[in-house]
Amino acid sequence: MAGMAEFWDRAAREDAEHYVDDRGLRGEEFWRGGEEVVEAFERELDLNVTGGTVVEVGCGIGRITRALARRCERVVAVDVSAEMLDRARAENPGLDNVEWLHGDGESLAGVGDASADGVFSHVVFQHIPDPAVTLGYVAEMGRVLRPGGWAAFQVSTDPAVHARADGEDPAWRGSAVDLDELRARAEAASLAVEHTFGEGTQFCLVLLSRR
Repeated sequence: MAGMAEFWDRAAREDAEHYVDDRGLRGEEFWRGGEEVVEAFERELDLNVTGGTVVEVGCGIGRITRALARRCERVVAVDVSAEMLDRARAENPGLDNVEWLHGDGESLAGVGDASADGVFSHVVFQHIPDPAVTLGYVAEMGRVLRPGGWAAFQVSTDPAVHARADGEDPAWRGSAVDLDELRARAEAASLAVEHTFGEGTQFCLVLLSRR
């Protein structure tokens, strides 16, 4: 998705930290936020993020990647923006168990079938303009996960949030997804919805398991 890549490359040049987390966090407070995100997912979804290989969708400059790398044997950190990935490599030179992968913005191409134990993503899918693309990623999760694997991610389920952002670049305004459609796509990909948290909000957390 060329438009998405161009937007996020520009965001990386202008102020990557702001576009990763627009609460104004800087320095150590910004980086600590990645650990806080993973802890919140674990708490709200009754999930233990540890061990094995985890794919992170939309890694940005590697804030959450750091927390995942401390918990997991291997992390495949995917992003549509080459410039975000350049920043991620520069900011995280010691993460020897991380593979930084330039994604196409529509799939998990480059990640092998049944090669991952987990998939993680936060504040990424809410910025995708077409919800069909987000649902396509759900199908991709089913492809890359091993049986017994998990996927924990955040989506927006509040269309009003995106309507209020009319006039913003579509790559920032994004879109909401319908949870019934998400459940149907998950089922078709041999995934089961185990937990959701925050249904009807912009910050809905979803936990899937691979049968």
